[in-house]
Amino acid sequence: MWRTGLAAALAAWMALVLGATLGAARLMEVTPPVVAPFLIGALYVVAPLILLVWGFWTMLREPMTGWLAPTILMAFAGAFVPLATPLYEAGVHMNFEARRPAYEAIAAEVRDGRIGGLPNPRGWIVGERDGVRFRFRPTDRGMIDFAWAQAYGFKAGVRYDDTPCVSRPGALCIDRGEALAERFTYYARFF
Repeated sequence: MWRTGLAAALAAWMALVLGATLGAARLMEVTPPVVAPFLIGALYVVAPLILLVWGFWTMLREPMTGWLAPTILMAFAGAFVPLATPLYEAGVHMNFEARRPAYEAIAAEVRDGRIGGLPNPRGWIVGERDGVRFRFRPTDRGMIDFAWAQAYGFKAGVRYDDTPCVSRPGALCIDRGEALAERFTYYARFF
């Protein structure tokens, strides 16, 4: 069984799934929003179904060893479910640390007023530098949004916020996302 094309395809798919999940944060930044749903569907839905059908076909032709492919595919899928979130979160931290110098440089320039421009109709000044997209409001230079993905009701990215939040009666601090570093949080939400 392991000398067949099915075995190679199965191993390649498993490696691709692990790599894509770990690199999902970076992939969000570079993949066009129109293409992303098709890539996700092809990798996480269509490919395993094709491999499962191929595995069952192999099992019918070679009953002694053919059962390995569907068993390995289903075992991998079962093990991947609880590992997907920690793997994705590790990728988020890796992507943030790789881009952190650019985030900090942009935040310093925005705070100091060295980055400016005309706000769009919603009041945001939007820019891009070194492959990092950012936006901020000229009235609140202490909050900068570094968008990774924004399509089909899904938004993800990093937010810089230097406003101190102190809870008091009548005012509560709202969690702005998962803390990555001081003043930087990661957010992902639908709608």
